[in-house]
Amino acid sequence: MRDVDQGRLLFFLSILTMIAYFWAVFLSDYSFTDPPKFLGRTVSQWALIIPVLIFVYLFLFVVAWIGWTMATTPPPLPLKEREESDSEKSGDSENRIESRNG
Repeated sequence: MRDVDQGRLLFFLSILTMIAYFWAVFLSDYSFTDPPKFLGRTVSQWALIIPVLIFVYLFLFVVAWIGWTMATTPPPLPLKEREESDSEKSGDSENRIESRNG
């Protein structure tokens, strides 16, 4: 499938989803005298609950991921040790260059 066809498909599916979401939020309760309920809530209520729940869970997942990364990443070397290791590395590379030219 070409990129143009995929773009058109995404465009039309998003438009249809927007129309369905608008209906679910604003019109579903008013279409029936006794709206159908699922787990004690109407379609309009579920149309608001589900996206909010997804966004909250995504946010908390990112926060948990950041916390896990911070907890499992080793601390950086102290500044003195870092300077010593940098000078050793640069000294080794200078010695190699001098031995090649030598």
